[in-house]
Amino acid sequence: MRQVVHHEVVSVQSRLAELGLDEADLRDAVMQGMLARSECTPNDPPLTPGFNSWSRTVRALREKLIPKHWTRSDEGNYPLVVNPVGNLAIAVATGDDCTAIATSNPMTKSPKGPRTQSAIEVNQYQSSLFEGFPDFEVPATPHNDRVTWILLQHYDQRKKEVRFELSRPSSYAGKIDGWSERIILSGLPFDPSMVIPVPIVPNLPDIDIPLIRRA
Repeated sequence: MRQVVHHEVVSVQSRLAELGLDEADLRDAVMQGMLARSECTPNDPPLTPGFNSWSRTVRALREKLIPKHWTRSDEGNYPLVVNPVGNLAIAVATGDDCTAIATSNPMTKSPKGPRTQSAIEVNQYQSSLFEGFPDFEVPATPHNDRVTWILLQHYDQRKKEVRFELSRPSSYAGKIDGWSERIILSGLPFDPSMVIPVPIVPNLPDIDIPLIRRA
């Protein structure tokens, strides 16, 4: 599948407008996540900075888009914000050091759960219709008409910036490792003294945890 990459300003703004999005809303959500991360200290548990950054980015994105008639969804413990028509959703994830580099192919930093896999299967199905392959098997999901995009962000300690992109995942092998379309946004600088490096980013929100009643 051919990958489309938008990285020039005009192309980025035009494509975001087609999706009903404003670049400023995405940038502010990432900024809020960065600020939440900066509030942590070495006394916090090691996973706290990454989790707080992810959580605040999700919250800020919802706070920006819900007044514009988007809705939040936590179905299956998979946090999304869904557009007014219901055919596009956005999730937030952390990417590797290829994130927001137009000539590279990023992956999510950590493995993702079954909800992410299901969303990508729907994306593949929708792409098959667009590309003229209607015989592609219909995913067994109640939202097989909804395309999921990922707001992917990466904290680059060397360049002292947060790089991010809004991209449409197309393949999954434990981690998201392929994208049919990527919208590259300019990075946000940060003060390295305020950001605590996190070796492993938690993925708890994408894990289905069964509850078993004790006898």
